Amino acid sequence: MPYLCNLTLIAAQKYVLCQYNVKRETLPQATKITPGKRAPTINALEEEGWVAVSSMVEKKKIATVMDELTAVGATDILVLNIANTRAG
Repeated sequence: MPYLCNLTLIAAQKYVLCQYNVKRETLPQATKITPGKRAPTINALEEEGWVAVSSMVEKKKIATVMDELTAVGATDILVLNIANTRAG
């Protein structure tokens, strides 16, 4: 069991959660930038044609990722630390 705890701690230390809004038409470009560990979470927004995306991104790459997301039209980009995770 301690081995599993160490793996989840390492994942929490290695990744941040990146959340942003993007037009559905540019979603394919945005999700190439933030594919996540398995896949990004995508939710429709109340504003037609827009979606919210959440994805785990390696901390060391987040500055470049934010620049690339901005270049494809992503807005409201938030980066959140992960305190703990059960991600594999």
